[in-house]
Amino acid sequence: MNNSVIILPFRKVPSDEEERRLQTVDVYISDVEPKETGRILRFVQTHCPQSEILDHVKRIRKVSHDQGFILNVLICLTASITLDDLKLLIKQHDLESILSLRVHQISKYPPITRAQFEEWNRLWPINFREDPRRGSRFSSEEIEILRYHMIRAIQLADIARSKGEIPVGCVMIDPRRIEIMYESHDTRTSSNHPFRHAILNCINQAALFERTKLKTINIDSLIPKKRKSDKSEDQFAFSSDTSSEPGSITFENRESSIGAYLCKGYDLFVTHEPCITCSMALVHSRIGRVFYGRSNNVSGGLGSCYKIHTHQALNHHFKTFSGFLEDQIEMLMIDC
Repeated sequence: MNNSVIILPFRKVPSDEEERRLQTVDVYISDVEPKETGRILRFVQTHCPQSEILDHVKRIRKVSHDQGFILNVLICLTASITLDDLKLLIKQHDLESILSLRVHQISKYPPITRAQFEEWNRLWPINFREDPRRGSRFSSEEIEILRYHMIRAIQLADIARSKGEIPVGCVMIDPRRIEIMYESHDTRTSSNHPFRHAILNCINQAALFERTKLKTINIDSLIPKKRKSDKSEDQFAFSSDTSSEPGSITFENRESSIGAYLCKGYDLFVTHEPCITCSMALVHSRIGRVFYGRSNNVSGGLGSCYKIHTHQALNHHFKTFSGFLEDQIEMLMIDC
């Protein structure tokens, strides 16, 4: 078995949450006898101010020592109640002899990565379930395939330069078939059009291809049928009477039909970091992964100025990798 570590020729562009450093918040804790834990937890859950901030932490901590161990119980945030009010509450429930309050620091946020978990968990036990989708594993064979496509993007940038265009090249592939679907370079100069970025040109090619396929269908034969759903909103399935004809399509699954997202699951290779406009276009097109070479410090949307691919308010996210063959790509201080 080959256990050698593969050094990736690119870097993942993480979300701000993945790069977050430890931030703490103060809580009240107390030592407690094991036989009293049930009683104390009932008191905490019933009478102490609750906060969603504490959802990621465990209520009980076991601390080992030479003579055995002790248990610590987390009461509540110090910001939720004053120390005097909490002591009065404890006195009212005859727990003065059981609880001895002190202030302790815990992680304010839940961990996203294992590195965060291992560091923040030292302060106080926290819950963590690693999301396997966040990991990025590549075989040597896959890296060579990715490199081949990135080289093609660089070649397109060189072609653009030779034509007097802005030297940005872009390739879009279907990773399931390792097939180039669309490729383009920047054409803003020749077209005198501000939106003829390399990425937008590729997306336009995808739209043109889908529109061409749509022309093979008899639109009048597409009859919408209401379908029952558990959701409150109505959903429609489309069927075609021409399903037996060559080139016809049955509209049963929106995700796999014409009208589905243009670039769903595709990989994009581009010489320079997409600008904000191109980054949003990739979100709407449902791109799968993006690999780029040089960062775009002017208007980069996938790492430099913004991280649109990880924005929590958006309904699609994708993995992004930077620095791919960047030493072979010219630095451009323009809107890419």
